[in-house]
Amino acid sequence: MNAQWYYFLLIFLFTNYSYAGQKTPHLLVLGIPKPSIVIPQVRGLLDGLEEAGYVEGKNLIIEFAYAENAQRLRDHLANLTQKKVDVIVATSANETAIAKQITSTIPIIFAAAIDPVGMGFVKSRSQPNANLTGLSFTRDVEDNGKQLAMFKQVVPAMRRITFFYNNQLATRTSSAVLVAVRRVARNLNIQLVELPVSSTAEATQLLGRAPKETTDGIFVICSAAFRGMAPLADRAANIGAPVFGCTATQVAEEGALMTYAPDIYYMGYRSAWYVDRILKGARPEQLPVEAPMKFDLVINLKTSRRIGLTIPAEVLILADKVFQ
Repeated sequence: MNAQWYYFLLIFLFTNYSYAGQKTPHLLVLGIPKPSIVIPQVRGLLDGLEEAGYVEGKNLIIEFAYAENAQRLRDHLANLTQKKVDVIVATSANETAIAKQITSTIPIIFAAAIDPVGMGFVKSRSQPNANLTGLSFTRDVEDNGKQLAMFKQVVPAMRRITFFYNNQLATRTSSAVLVAVRRVARNLNIQLVELPVSSTAEATQLLGRAPKETTDGIFVICSAAFRGMAPLADRAANIGAPVFGCTATQVAEEGALMTYAPDIYYMGYRSAWYVDRILKGARPEQLPVEAPMKFDLVINLKTSRRIGLTIPAEVLILADKVFQ
């Protein structure tokens, strides 16, 4: 054997010896409902992990646990503690609550939770003091009221709004969010027709039974329950009602008129940073919860034309993205 081949053999043996006996980290990603396409925060997570140097099957095992509803996800995770999972990424508050019920030891990262302190996920944003940390979808519950105010600014004629929210939210969080939204509604002389639901499908059915004259718009408290908004937006468009969406994708592709919310893809991307830190030895309680720095105003003019709505010019100037 010549010297060059001997050198390469030593490199090969050293590399394989370095990894011998080392367990490949196992990441579990949770989602409700089961998506037909990869949701934005999961795309962001995967891109962030790739940029951080993780390669699926080589130095990281990524498993996806998706289910149609909360109970099926609980059933799916019944043997979670036996799976040797190193980190869990929950794509919203719903999945986070389920993971928290099942394990108090495996680190859980929420990619987008509406109110992590109010939901009881963490003691405080600066000091999580638990096996959970991650990214908050809002800076505080008042942001939900600000979203309603922006909806009103985009659609000034609104007086009566059908207000859907996820009935699975923890009671004290729902109360805090509802108080904020109701207060803004009173200040804007808006009548809220409150309808707690478990899914977009249920919201669509309820809206289908409502006379055209009973609503000027559809507003939601964003959560996993309102993923896949196209059926609801289509039903609303048939009665000429604008829909407040939760993400830019719902505005661009699913028929919602507008949104005023953080970039959900970026939140997934940032959650990869938390995964990387934990896999390198950090504990969740050492990583403060991150709040969004900016909310984007996104508007779809194609939807506005379909429902016969003219967006005020002064509002269009403020928009971060306008889809034609």
